[in-house]
Amino acid sequence: MKICITGRGGAGSWQIRAVQIGAVLNAHVCQMATIEEMQAADVVLVVKRVPLQLLTALRKAKRPWVYDILDAFPQPECGSWYPEQAKAWVKEHVERLAPTAVIWPNQRMREDAGGRGKVVYHHARPFQPINPIRERILTVGYEGEPNYVQEWAPVIAAECKRIGAAFMVNPPRLADVDVVLAVRGKRWDGYAQQNFKSNVKIANAHATGTPFIGLRECGYTETATGAERFIDSYRELALALDSLKSQSTRRQVSDQFLPATRTVEQAASETLDVLRAVCV
Repeated sequence: MKICITGRGGAGSWQIRAVQIGAVLNAHVCQMATIEEMQAADVVLVVKRVPLQLLTALRKAKRPWVYDILDAFPQPECGSWYPEQAKAWVKEHVERLAPTAVIWPNQRMREDAGGRGKVVYHHARPFQPINPIRERILTVGYEGEPNYVQEWAPVIAAECKRIGAAFMVNPPRLADVDVVLAVRGKRWDGYAQQNFKSNVKIANAHATGTPFIGLRECGYTETATGAERFIDSYRELALALDSLKSQSTRRQVSDQFLPATRTVEQAASETLDVLRAVCV
């Protein structure tokens, strides 16, 4: 089966869901595929957003296509949506595009859209070093858009000062931090983010054995091991950090995280099942 993976590209999700999965599937991976590139394939997988130019090419190519919808909702606009607005956007968005099948980033988004399609959770970045679990918490880290965490910055700074740690945004390696945070300010934290975001941050924590503190987003809670620290307020950040103070506790967390690692091979296999189903 010949596979073409395409999309607008340019984001981290493109590297993970298109380039990395495409390499495992021996797919033709290209941004904004042409009609000819699509017609050379048996099936097309489109990642994230579908510009009008790409949608037009998809319709003219007349090939079955699967839509990997992760993080396609508009930000920060979606932060003000009520739950029913967010659910309506998903349904209308998919109906307008009319893909042959849909891949969802988590179960909640799938259910909100009507329950059809398959969930493929994010895999972790391949070949990451394992966290050595240092004697004490020296660095608290955050991976992602700096603006999303800006509202939390004063609280994080105060807590890091209290425990004698530094705060690092987008560390070169997750294994270089002792605890990873997955939080976001209210402007970026509506129903869509809480219920439709992928599990990528927790996936990387699992793969490196790095203790995790995060908000209760569905992508995280659906893939949790039970050793994560979930918080709902600024005050709970202090409690979560204190619960990870001892090296032995953080080692226990790491021991639970590492077997839960989601590999690119797992994600590629699950994706392939969807692609094969639409080609029958």
